Amino acid sequence: MKITNQFGLNFDIQFLLSALVAAMTVGGKALGKGVANNNSTKIVHAVGIVLNKFHKTK
Repeated sequence: MKITNQFGLNFDIQFLLSALVAAMTVGGKALGKGVANNNSTKIVHAVGIVLNKFHKTK
C-alpha cells in the first residue's frame, strides 16, 4: 500500500508487484534448493571450516 501511495500507482499494480515478489521468492528458494542438493558436501565442509575458526580451545 505504501509503495502505491508513495508513487501514485494504480491499486491493481500493487497486486502485480506482490505476485512478482512472491514468484521471485519461490523461484529463488527452488534454485537455492537445487544448488544445495548438488553441492551439499562442499557447503558442509566450508561451513565446518568457518566454524572451526571460531572454536575456542581450552
